[in-house]
Amino acid sequence: MKKVVLITTMMSLLMTGCNQYASANVAFNDTKDHWAEAAINAAVKNGYVDGYEDGSFKPEQNVSRAEFIKLVVSAVKLSLPEAKDGEDWYTPYVTAAKEKNIYHTEDFTSGDLNTPISRLEMSLISLRATREDMQQEGVLMDNDSVMFNATKTGLIQGLSRGELGPDKPTTRAQSVTIIERILKLNKGDTLPVDKIALGNAEIALRGTNFETAYGLRQAVTLPIEHDLNKDIKMKIKEIIFFDSSDKESPYWDLLANSERQDNLDNSYYFAYKIEFTTESERDYNLRVKDNFKMVGWFSVTSDSSRRVSVIGSNLVGSREGYVIFALTKDSTEGAAYQREALRNSAYYLGQKRFPLFIKE
Repeated sequence: MKKVVLITTMMSLLMTGCNQYASANVAFNDTKDHWAEAAINAAVKNGYVDGYEDGSFKPEQNVSRAEFIKLVVSAVKLSLPEAKDGEDWYTPYVTAAKEKNIYHTEDFTSGDLNTPISRLEMSLISLRATREDMQQEGVLMDNDSVMFNATKTGLIQGLSRGELGPDKPTTRAQSVTIIERILKLNKGDTLPVDKIALGNAEIALRGTNFETAYGLRQAVTLPIEHDLNKDIKMKIKEIIFFDSSDKESPYWDLLANSERQDNLDNSYYFAYKIEFTTESERDYNLRVKDNFKMVGWFSVTSDSSRRVSVIGSNLVGSREGYVIFALTKDSTEGAAYQREALRNSAYYLGQKRFPLFIKE
């Protein structure tokens, strides 16, 4: 057991300022052309992290909760209490983080401080390290709000195609990249924002990406339940907006193998993620677009929407899929008319209208 404790302590020391070789020579043998090379070099020069005695940095090695707390505390230069004999190596750093309220004991609901830190946990600590309002006693934030705010400020960038990966572990390269962003925000700098990741974070928080994608606030609170007819209930879980001009949007996948009469590449889109529920069989089939529609918008059939385009008479239970509408930009009324039509977007159930955007 003493050997394990000694090894753990040695590894933690290598995380900050104790490897003079790495401090003097930032040219690690495993970071050249790495995506985080610049952040790694900056972190070493700032003095809160170092490499290993073999000349490596191990950028893809996971970081524990304790190690990340230590990195943050060291980077923002919090005062440390005196270490006591017999306590864990990380105790002074954890204590300092608690006193500053950038770490709360209840932040981690499972595992311990030696558990690899997740991107969600990293985001929460990073937000507190940059926002004095979150350092006040009793200030709490739910998980989806943490990811949204961390992404909105630029602390967090998405993984592949804007994936947030809140439960994924954090590497050494990712850790120092985030901490360099913390230091920039604390100096008053503005960080670039990953718009695709922010849209995903907004969808997770609010059910829509309206503010990120279009700059308007949603008028409908999701999820929302309706009666599609007397036998079939529907729950709208998400409404995703995307514009055909945004070729990087991951939501193009929703249009895979789509069928529509006009040009898919010059349109606005709303994709509704809906769950339909029935309690018993019926003597009829129902086309969803006969009861649920957007006036002036085309219905788009694609791989993601075929599953729910028709509610069969034998469906009992729940079925989930997308209902997609498109508004072409090629209108005889002109672009200004189409933009106004977009601002006035609404869905209809029968004759009842449900606006999507708040009028501002």
